[in-house]
Amino acid sequence: MYLDFLVKVPTVKGKITRRKKSNVVYIEYEYDRVYDPSRKYTFPKRVTIGKLSDTDPELMKPNQNFLKLLLISQFVTN
Repeated sequence: MYLDFLVKVPTVKGKITRRKKSNVVYIEYEYDRVYDPSRKYTFPKRVTIGKLSDTDPELMKPNQNFLKLLLISQFVTN
């Protein structure tokens, strides 16, 4: 469920990706990477934190994952 307000897309370097499905662009946050020794490759662990606004590409509609991951992490690191 997406919240009914817009926020700026976070600018966490190397952690934010955009994924387009049909006509909607989803904003994803990479919270971990898991190394597979047999393949010698890391796999990103990502979660969708919102969906891009139709009117402004700098804004997004956040969801509950955005509140859990990004807002709480700001309070923990400060």
